[in-house]
Amino acid sequence: MAVSFQQIEEKLKTEARRLLESGQVSLVLAWGRGFDEKHPMPYVAKGASDVDGIVFNEFCTHNLARYLVRYPRGTKMAVAVKAADSRAVVQLIQEDKVKRHDLVILGIPVYGIKNPKTGEIIDGKTTCGLYNPVLYDILIAEEVHGQPVSSPYAVLAEYEAMDQDARFAFWKKELDRCIRCYACRKACPMCYCDPCFIDQNKPKWGEKSPETPGNLMYHLTRFHHLAGRCIDCGECSRACPVDIPLYLFHKKVAKECEEMFGQAAGMSIEDKPVLVNFRMEDSDKILE
Repeated sequence: MAVSFQQIEEKLKTEARRLLESGQVSLVLAWGRGFDEKHPMPYVAKGASDVDGIVFNEFCTHNLARYLVRYPRGTKMAVAVKAADSRAVVQLIQEDKVKRHDLVILGIPVYGIKNPKTGEIIDGKTTCGLYNPVLYDILIAEEVHGQPVSSPYAVLAEYEAMDQDARFAFWKKELDRCIRCYACRKACPMCYCDPCFIDQNKPKWGEKSPETPGNLMYHLTRFHHLAGRCIDCGECSRACPVDIPLYLFHKKVAKECEEMFGQAAGMSIEDKPVLVNFRMEDSDKILE
C-alpha cells in the first residue's frame, strides 16, 4: 500500500482543528510550510485559524518531540509523531520531562521519508527500523505492514569492521570538521539540559573553540550522555551543516546498550532508562 502524504496532511489538519476547537489542547505541534516544499519547518497551531498552515510531505523529517520541553508543565499539547519521534516522546515521559496526561499523540505510520539535503530515503538508516509509532492516541493513517524491515544497525557493518585505531582516526577526522554550531544539540529531543555541560564555566568542562581537544570533549561527552537514550531519529546528522555522520556513533552505543540490557530506548513508558535502572540480571560488560 502506497503512502498518501496528502491524505495524511488532511487527516492531520482535521484532528488538529477538532482538538483546538474542543479545547482539549491549547496547541498542536506539527509541520508547516518552509521556503519550499523540500524544507518544511516545525510549526505550532494555537487556534483553528492556524491549522491551514499545517503540511505533511516526504521531507517532514523534524522530530517535534524536541519542542515539548519548551512549554510549561501542565500545558495541554498535541504532537504529531512518526515512529522514531514517538520513541522520543516515550523517553521524555520516562524521564519525567513531560506528563502523559498532558499529551495527545497524533501517530503517523509512514515510509518514504527523505533527507531534504540529498533526496535519499532514510527509512532504513535513521528511522530506527520502524514504520509505525510505538505510542499514540489518534492514528492518522493505517498502520504500515508488508514493507521490508531492515535492522537499524545494518549501517554499522563497515564501521564495526575497523580496529580501535582506525575508529579513533575516523572520528578524529570527522570531528575535526566540527564548527561548534551546536545544531546537533538543538535538533536532538533528548538534549534538554539547561545549561549544557559545555556552556558551564564553573567547573569548565571543555574548550568551546572548534579545535580538536574541545571538539572531542564535546562530542564524546554528548555521545555518552545519550547512551541508552538515543531513539535513532537521525536529526543530529541532518542538522549538521558539515555532514558529520553523528548517527553512527549513537547507533553503535545504542546497539551495545540493547545487547547488554535487552532494551531499546523509548519503546515503552513502562520501562526505565537503562542506565538509571538496576536489575540483577543486567550484564556486567559495561564495567569491563
